[in-house]
Amino acid sequence: MRKLASIQRIYKIEPIEDADRIELVHVLGWQCVTNKGQFREMDLGVYFEIDSFLPIRPEFEFLRKFCYKNSDILGEGFKLRTQKFKGQISQGLILPISVFPEIPNDIELGTDVTELLGVKKWEIEERATTGGTAIGTLPDCVPHTDETRIQVEPELLNDFGDLPYYITTKMDGSSHSMCINSNGFHVTGHNFEYKNDDTNGFYRLVNERGYQERLENYVETNNI
Repeated sequence: MRKLASIQRIYKIEPIEDADRIELVHVLGWQCVTNKGQFREMDLGVYFEIDSFLPIRPEFEFLRKFCYKNSDILGEGFKLRTQKFKGQISQGLILPISVFPEIPNDIELGTDVTELLGVKKWEIEERATTGGTAIGTLPDCVPHTDETRIQVEPELLNDFGDLPYYITTKMDGSSHSMCINSNGFHVTGHNFEYKNDDTNGFYRLVNERGYQERLENYVETNNI
């Protein structure tokens, strides 16, 4: 499971030009804008990744102006996204451990506190989109295929630094999956399941090529 909130170390702090009250801290492979003097280098803090949905609680109220969302799925909270301050991008949020009384002072580096702090992954409610009608998240028969970002695991650069490598290019397009389970046939994009209607390009492809029938026949023929 993705660590949306975890205990991480601040390795570097830099000033921001023409900024008296904020500075730039580096955590994992990311950078965050924080209040000046809030941290010292090598301090531990609670790091919240981009796309985290933080619960309504006093510690996060300073985010209300720019991050407040009210979702039919998740309710009220604060969605973290990349923002820019004084020309510097801020990728997520890091706060002192002392801000959260439920976190012990001797907690170890890397500990996942996502569930402890009530943090969730931001998800959209069912709605019509330009790609079709999203009706929910991925069903249990379709795994989520996110690759780990190198910024989240920067030590991998050291682990793999002496190995041969090749460079790939991500081409334009959309990944999708099809599956059958006890609840029937499903078509998904990368993050959501879609309704079988004329607005969804995935289903147009499925219907044009008879993929549902072919998959159902395969399941029946092989007694799966």
